[in-house]
Amino acid sequence: MTTDPDHIILCVSQPSLSARDEARMLAAIHQAARQIYAQPLTVVRLEGSGEGLASALRAARDAGAGHVCVLPTGFPMAANIRAWLPGAVAHFAANEAGDMQVELATPPEPEDAAAALVPLTQSARVSSAQATRPSLGKPGWQFLPDFDTHLLVCTGPRCAFRGAGTLQLRLKQALAEAGLSDRCLTTTTGCLYPCNQGPLVALYPQGDWFHIPDEAALQRLVTDVIGQGLDAPELRLAERPGGLRAQSLTTRKEA
Repeated sequence: MTTDPDHIILCVSQPSLSARDEARMLAAIHQAARQIYAQPLTVVRLEGSGEGLASALRAARDAGAGHVCVLPTGFPMAANIRAWLPGAVAHFAANEAGDMQVELATPPEPEDAAAALVPLTQSARVSSAQATRPSLGKPGWQFLPDFDTHLLVCTGPRCAFRGAGTLQLRLKQALAEAGLSDRCLTTTTGCLYPCNQGPLVALYPQGDWFHIPDEAALQRLVTDVIGQGLDAPELRLAERPGGLRAQSLTTRKEA
């Protein structure tokens, strides 16, 4: 840090966590960080549910912070996130920060994360595997569910930066209010790739992908597209010209 910031944003990369484990991890990190930093502190996750880094930066700005330092960490942090994060923070600084100074710290190297994690194994509780009942899953897990519609909600770091962290919960709530929950399997995914058009929802078996920037778009997806089988061309992502999906679509139409 060049000077002492007046707000710290500690952003964590950990791609696979349940909602319960995410809450426990973020609370524990916040508690540990309070022992180190005296400034106002926000802890966010770069992927997954909840408010993301952009929301935390806006909240700090709106609260009057004059100098924010973003501290990334991971277990370890993926190389693609390490490469993307500086540009994303710089984009916010250039377009939304106003007079607020924004700094970004270098994330820990994989070797540093390993050196911190391995000592934790010394305090791990150990039990006999032979004393545990063998199981690879419940018998009912071998059957397909009854859903006829699958919704894949991207919660990769780029979509999360654009506000996708809470999208699955809001989508499930809208489906329930529309009486469509029994038809729809809604799940989160990692990166779905067309990041510049996030937040993203992929709808199957139709095979269409949608840009869901706000609540109006979310309601349109639920009521019109899923509920009534209508199209929403202003939300549906266009196929890449000359791509395999575009060629396949053209072939199907000609057939």
